[in-house]
Amino acid sequence: MSKQLSLHTLGELKADIEVPNYDLTTTGCGIVHLGPGAFHRAHQAFYTERALAFGGDWRIHGVSMRSASLKDALARQDNLYALSIVDDEPKTQVIGAIGQLSTLSRDRERIVEAMVNSATKIISLTVTEKGYCLNSSGHLDTEHPEIISDLQNPEKPVSAIGLIVQTLKLRMQAGYADVTVISCDNVSDNGKKLRQAVTEYAGILSQALEQWITENIAFPCTMVDSITPATDSEFSSYVEQKLGAKDNWPIQREAFTQWVVEDHFSSPRPCWENVGVTFTHDVSFFEKAKLRILNGTHSTLAYVGLLFEKETVFDAISTPFMHQLISRLLSNEIVPSLQGNDDFDINQYAASILKRYENKHIRHMLSQIAWDGSQKIPFRILDTIRDNISANRSIDLLCTAVAAWCVFINERSLRNAPITDPLADELNALAQACEHKVSLLASKLIGIERIFAELVHHQGFQSTVLNKVEVLTACAEQGLSQLDSDKMLAKLAGDQ
Repeated sequence: MSKQLSLHTLGELKADIEVPNYDLTTTGCGIVHLGPGAFHRAHQAFYTERALAFGGDWRIHGVSMRSASLKDALARQDNLYALSIVDDEPKTQVIGAIGQLSTLSRDRERIVEAMVNSATKIISLTVTEKGYCLNSSGHLDTEHPEIISDLQNPEKPVSAIGLIVQTLKLRMQAGYADVTVISCDNVSDNGKKLRQAVTEYAGILSQALEQWITENIAFPCTMVDSITPATDSEFSSYVEQKLGAKDNWPIQREAFTQWVVEDHFSSPRPCWENVGVTFTHDVSFFEKAKLRILNGTHSTLAYVGLLFEKETVFDAISTPFMHQLISRLLSNEIVPSLQGNDDFDINQYAASILKRYENKHIRHMLSQIAWDGSQKIPFRILDTIRDNISANRSIDLLCTAVAAWCVFINERSLRNAPITDPLADELNALAQACEHKVSLLASKLIGIERIFAELVHHQGFQSTVLNKVEVLTACAEQGLSQLDSDKMLAKLAGDQ
């Protein structure tokens, strides 16, 4: 049986394993992070691990809002864990950036003490968009069960928003304004949304507290990106073999990773700029590029790939036709919509996305990417279509993505398969009312104003989508093996 990963066994690991190059016994914590899940440990903790080589007490005190499973798993290994890069040239290293782990249900006093401590300069979080407790209008949801509970008992909050406000109140009383609150969630304008939730909650408790937070505390926006597959027993066994030691909860991610942070802080910070983090005054452009180039092509690949019975992103992009489709969509219709920022090489970023899709070691399921299409398509596809219409550029391949979604909804309903979407009942009812006649259903779907807004009245958009539905349906009936890929791509691209 392998020895346990720990401070005592670091020196006994295999020679090719990178280990922390700073003093783990004396380096203190300067960051409290709410929600230390796999993405945080593969992403922000990784960047912080690298930045610790440049000095400072910047280790992380991780706070689990619900489960104690991570704390229990890493307790026996001094909070060390292995990060494996899943690529053609794999690499495994030990991360020591997490100095402490706590769970709100067990360690409330310890957590509050850490967040109020003058040594803590950054409070960060990955709690998903639901954790911000905002309503559909972007304001604090005062009817949210956790917010109701926290407002009734503000000294024992259960939400991340309540906990942050409680500790900021104590910092105000202590005179510790030098802290920055950073959202690391995959949410657009995440810093603005977090600030909105925090200040509105604080205002209910105290106008003076709301004013102090507004005047003193920065909430920078960020953009994060890296695929982090789940840990399973097979991966854990692989890591144990690589380390020569047992790790209770190793993690993995793809080689590509990106962190863009708004350069707006009310406190010191680690030397993240030295280790690959991009600081900018405008995160929105980077978000827009990711949304269109990565998410837009992801959705296109998912709906077209599923139509041709592909299972993963790698399966789909390995098909020459779909590789050509995505390449042409990027070069002809998406990249031209993103010009105007000299600090970001759009063409290089687009090329890196294709390379990521070609990583055979990552099993990114198309069925999962296809979830919630009615919510995703407006931001991933339709905004690009609007820009291209305004600039008199082609929308043919973008409309192919919309058409493929329409066919996807029809196929799911026809097979009585579940549709994972907030509008699932409505979409399924429409498909049944149209007797699963795909062209008729498509005309109904692209007429839903809640999804397509003013495009329901744009004749060019409407006719182009319906044309692509016919082309895709005919080609799907043939199957990829019988398909003339060049001819099909020409039809989809509007070349004939």
